[in-house]
Parts: sequence; structure tokens; C-alpha cells
Amino acid sequence: MTERRLELHHVPRTKKIASDESLPRSADVVIIGGGIVGAATAYYLARRGLSVALLEKGYIGCEQSSRNWGWCRQQNRDMREMPLSVLSMRLWDGLADEIGQDLGFRRTGLLYASDDDKQLAEWEKWQEVARLFDVETRMLSAREAAETFPETKRKWRGGIHAARDGKAEPALAAPVLAEGARAHGATIHQQCAAYALDITNGAVSGVHTEKGFIAADAVLCAAGAWASAFCHTLGVRFPQASVRQTALRSRPAPNVGEVLYTPTARSPAGWTAAIR
Repeated sequence: MTERRLELHHVPRTKKIASDESLPRSADVVIIGGGIVGAATAYYLARRGLSVALLEKGYIGCEQSSRNWGWCRQQNRDMREMPLSVLSMRLWDGLADEIGQDLGFRRTGLLYASDDDKQLAEWEKWQEVARLFDVETRMLSAREAAETFPETKRKWRGGIHAARDGKAEPALAAPVLAEGARAHGATIHQQCAAYALDITNGAVSGVHTEKGFIAADAVLCAAGAWASAFCHTLGVRFPQASVRQTALRSRPAPNVGEVLYTPTARSPAGWTAAIR
């Protein structure tokens, strides 16, 4: 029996950034959570001239935001998401030049393959959405899928390829966005958990943190998996779904590009690789 071994590479360490020495007494907006959502929000609010304090109980980008696929995609999205997705891709194109640092964003193209006729029919149906939003995508024949996804025991019946979709580097994106926010006046506070909101006459008036109090008229909760627990203390129900996916990095593979996806027959989770 022939043994095949997939050579894997360690995920890059998340980029470390410095914290500001002290909390501001007040800010226009306090953001709770230093993942990709919190960091991106801090960046765009600070660019608008608002004073922003970004809080993270650990380190910027070191939880789920550095452990995801990193996809920046339009392919196979719900049509209701498409206007925001199209805008997002345009913003990603310019971020490195705006901030002056690489976020690892590349329009590498995204490849999907499947041996499920029902799945392929859904991808074919999505071509109608692609035409509405001028997304460059095409279906792959069984032969093309087999040539693109070599060294597999599965017999692909087809696939789909979006040439202009891509990915950012999860280990870089959130920290670089946070540093971009700081360049526009935001302050960054790591190892600084938010404990509670201060409410005055029914309105937010500040945030209590483990390092002190920040007065603020607006607070954004971008705490990811911890958001539900924080909102619960305020009597706000914030249901979340847990999704388990598998992502890995491998040595360079021919004809694949950088990212590929295959759904499994047993689970909707699928299998994804970032090819190096």
C-alpha cells in the first residue's frame, strides 16, 4: 500500500502590537473586542475624526480572527449580502496603501469542487446572482475539477471558480487595522477586559474596564464568542451559532492557487486549505 503524507506548516504567529500606556478619560466611541470587526471599526471611525478607544481582554487579533480562513469573497453569497461584499472587496484593494502595511490581501481566486450533484446545481443557480453584480465566476467541468484538485480519492463531478475573490492573512489583518486606527488617533488597550457599561438615564455613559473607567456616549460590542455573555449582563439576548470548520496550510501544490474548498458528504462544514 502506498503511503501519502500531507506536509503541513505552522500558522504564522499573530503580529504583536503595543498598547497605549494609559486609558483616555473619555472617547467618542469605545469598542469592546480587538478582532477583525473591532479593529476595522476602530480604523474607519478614527479616519472620520472620532476619538476611539479599542479594548481587548487579550491581544489584538489573537482569538478567532487569527484562526479563520481569511477569505474575502463574493462567490456563493446570498444576494442580500452582495452589495456589502462588493464594497468590501473595493476597500480591501486599497487598505495596504492607505495604512502603509501589508495585510496579506491577495486576489488569488477561490476554487470549489464537489462530487454532489445537488451542490453543483446550487452553484450553477448562483451564476444568476454573479451576473447581476458583475462577479467574474465560472463553473468547472468534471475534467477541470479533477485537473485542478489533484491527488484525491474523490471523483469530482465539477466545481466553481471566482478569479477575483481572494484572502487576507488572518495573522496580520486585525493588528494592522488596529495600527491604522492608532495612526488616526485611536488608542489601543490590550489585556484590558470590559466589565460593565455605565448607564445614565437609560443611555450609555461609559465603560468600566479592569484598568479603569472611560466615559463615552457610544459603545460597540465586537467581542465575538464572548459577545453573548457580555450582552446577557445587560438583559440583551444575543444568540450565536457555533460552526466547526477545518483549515490547514500545506506545501505549494500545482494548479491550485492559494485557497480551495470542498464540501463533505457527511457534514456541511467542508474542508479548506491555504496553499503556500
